[in-house]
Amino acid sequence: MKKKIWGLALASAVIVLMVCLGGCSLSSGQNKLDANLKASNEIVSYKSVDTSKTVITFGKIMALDAAPLEKAIEAKFPDVDIVPTDDAAGTEQGAYLKVLGDNDALPDITFATVTLPANDFMYDQSAESYISRYNLSALNAVSLDGKIYQVPIENSVNGIAYNKTLFAEHGWSVPNNLDEFYSLCDQISAAGIRPFVPCMKYYSTIESVAMGLSYDDVFADANKQVAYNKFSKKEGSCKGVLEPSLTVLKNLYDKGIITDDDFSSSVTSNRQDLYAGKIAMMPVNSDIFSFVREENPDAEIGFIGYPTRTDGARWMQMCTGNKLSISKKAMADSKKKAIIEDIMDYLSTDEGQAVMFESFSGVSSLSSYQDNISSDYGEVKSAMEAGHVFYANFFASNDFNPTFKKFTTGQMSMDDMITACDAVDTFNAFKKLDDAAIGKASKDFTVLETSMYNADVLKEASGAEIALLPNMSYYQGNLAQIFKGDIKLPERFVLKGVGSKDYLTTYQITGANLKKLMEHPVIKGSEVNIMYAFSGLKMEYAPWKDKDQNVVSLTLADGTAIDDNKTYNVAAWAGGIDKQYISGTVKAFSDAGDNKTLMTAAIKKAGTISPVDDGRIKLDY
Repeated sequence: MKKKIWGLALASAVIVLMVCLGGCSLSSGQNKLDANLKASNEIVSYKSVDTSKTVITFGKIMALDAAPLEKAIEAKFPDVDIVPTDDAAGTEQGAYLKVLGDNDALPDITFATVTLPANDFMYDQSAESYISRYNLSALNAVSLDGKIYQVPIENSVNGIAYNKTLFAEHGWSVPNNLDEFYSLCDQISAAGIRPFVPCMKYYSTIESVAMGLSYDDVFADANKQVAYNKFSKKEGSCKGVLEPSLTVLKNLYDKGIITDDDFSSSVTSNRQDLYAGKIAMMPVNSDIFSFVREENPDAEIGFIGYPTRTDGARWMQMCTGNKLSISKKAMADSKKKAIIEDIMDYLSTDEGQAVMFESFSGVSSLSSYQDNISSDYGEVKSAMEAGHVFYANFFASNDFNPTFKKFTTGQMSMDDMITACDAVDTFNAFKKLDDAAIGKASKDFTVLETSMYNADVLKEASGAEIALLPNMSYYQGNLAQIFKGDIKLPERFVLKGVGSKDYLTTYQITGANLKKLMEHPVIKGSEVNIMYAFSGLKMEYAPWKDKDQNVVSLTLADGTAIDDNKTYNVAAWAGGIDKQYISGTVKAFSDAGDNKTLMTAAIKKAGTISPVDDGRIKLDY
């Protein structure tokens, strides 16, 4: 397999998969991730982990190229081996972190955008000396009764990304005011291109668009800001406050700028369409620059604030972005605690921040570093210098999205919407874990075992001979883990980069191409350093071998040789297998539902599930 670094999920070519296929046992007090680093029957990483050093795992719950951080920290602390892991399973980041925390499976240090409630699995950093170096307002945003479970490394800035190359080709100008914005949308639509496409699967995007395009009426003076803040803190009603923002959503829909499909679209697919010129503008936060650095699109991408009625006065929304938390379990080890404190202290200096912002996009919360905003970040620096930045907390959650959609599409009155907004629960990242269990697990699954189970579900649903699912791939693949006991949070099975119309599909693939794609997985046009989880096959796999030697042997599940000239019926999510390997499409299962739906139904039907134990995978080192 070609060892190519790909995207944000595989930024360092070091991936910990937490696989324990041979049933290795762990004491209840042992950190599962640490224990797995030396296990002989699992994939630890695609790059050798130096266990003679202190291994510190960095969990990524967002878009993050960890390579600069890994390199800098290992140079600063030569007795440390940094191992980045991808833990961004599904749509409920905070709830999944709690699942990991409750099962002693957290990485040592976690980078996440979600704000966590008070908990018993993250270490309280409030007494650490480096905390005093951060901006007080940023610290207040994450402080919980004086405790700080997450250090606010940077603030995200919300605005509008646009395809500068496309604008130049068509002679379009960046809108100078709100009227010009809507007029420009009409021009772009007339050219057969979608003008402005938010991914409304996320409540934060819905709210940012609504607030950004109604800035004049909701945030333009101090009294309006106070009224909104009272509402967001549940100290007042949104009546007389939020109507202009809600009207924006209705107008965008009535004009045909946004559609019903935008409420279930993929932000990844939208971003790729922005690069390709199928979309002209897209509301995003400053993390777009991390994606652009990694994905290196042909088009030049610009970033502006939301236009207002005042010529030239575009405004951006500022909110807490990436945050750093430390596992309480890791800090129980005195040796590791001292090293983590030294790392956190280093990252909280100007030198450390300079490295951090090779990985992050946004504005630093470190007081001494806040003026160091890259000139590449579009209008961010000029907006801050001009004071054209407004602070607004989000008030809803993804549970409220059906209500947003109902109102936006004209099925709900303004009065009823105001009542619903006033009644919405304050955001709680753990709330989804209060839902009823969908089934039980008889024992812990590893990530790979979860992926294998998922592949079995796809095979069963499609009736295919073989089913494939990328394992530990940020896009198209499973990152989730199932633990013993009640199985809650089916949202963990939502796959990134799989859009609402990327259906479960069966393909015709020759035996020769099946062998090639198992050795050379290609996702979104780039070869990736991952392994496909599978159903209907048997494989011996060597993760640390040189390229073209990872797949040691590959047969059908019963040990029968794969015939190069025979065509096999293979199931996968659309986009999960590159078109170069496909001879033809058999069937798209448009009514089967998404991965969350299929996994939920399968687990409910089974009642109690166990990890796959049929000898289908053998790992060689």
